[in-house]
Formats: sequence, C-alpha cells, structure tokens
Amino acid sequence: MYNVATEQILKVKAPKQAILFKIVMVIACILAITTIPQMYAIGILLSAVFIVFTVILFKYYNAEYEYSLVDNEFTVDKIMSRSMRKRCGVYNIAKASLIAKPDSQAALGMEQKKLRTYNYTSNEGQENIVLVYTMDSSNELVRLILEPNEKMLEAFKKSAPKSAYRIEKSV
Repeated sequence: MYNVATEQILKVKAPKQAILFKIVMVIACILAITTIPQMYAIGILLSAVFIVFTVILFKYYNAEYEYSLVDNEFTVDKIMSRSMRKRCGVYNIAKASLIAKPDSQAALGMEQKKLRTYNYTSNEGQENIVLVYTMDSSNELVRLILEPNEKMLEAFKKSAPKSAYRIEKSV
C-alpha cells in the first residue's frame, strides 16, 4: 500500500460531573486542613491524602488524545496533564471494514452489531464524528468513535480498503 504517517492531538473536554467532583475535593481539602489543630497527626495525614487525591483528579480530567497512523497501524494514546501517557489501543486500518459518518446508511446498518466500542472524541460536538470498524491488535472487530481532522481522514483514505472508506466530501 502507501507509506502514510500522520498525527493529530485532540483536547478532551471534561464531563459536566467533573466540576462537581473538583468542587467536592477542594472543600474536603479545606475541611481536612481545618482539623489539624484538633487532631494533630491524623489531621495532617487526612489533609495530605485529600490533597493527593485532588491533584490526581485534576490531572485525570486534563486530558488529550493523540491519534497516529503509521504504515496502516492506527494508534491512540491518552495524554493526561501533558506528562503521563497511556496507550489506549492499536488498530489495523488496512483491515477496516467501514469508515463512515454516524448518520450514513452504511454506519446505521452496522449499528446493531454487538461490538466493543471505544470512544476517543473530545466530548464537545457531533459534527466531526467518524465511525471506524476495524480489527484491533487481537484480531477482533471493534467500533471506534473518532474525531479526525482532514489530514487524518486523507491518511485513512489512503490506508483503508477502497470499499471501506465511505465519507463523501462536503461541498
């Protein structure tokens, strides 16, 4: 096929309940700090535990996805707080059975299949969403919900089988 190499970084918007979690944790930290004069060592320990959990929570909700496509191998990594990287999955685009918009007839026809579904979107809007039905590293058919840019879509078009790519150009 073609030697295609492209990358995309996608900032993830935190869900609405994340704000509630953050507020609760900050209040818990303040209350734990106010217990230090009464409880001494236990208050200090309790404050340290709440502060650590609050920092982890804030880092967890500051995330972005990195899509990379190199030689038909599509890799998704989750980057948290621009420092920690977690591999989400490796998928073979050359074995894709469908790449289409969610409202297309082909995607609606595949919707009833019971597959593992992975959502790697920004949680902001539905206008740039693309469904990809392909094989993962264990040769199992999976459904990917992605938000690729134009450059990544062109790379998909070059890497995927011609019968699988069903995204029409918008005029």
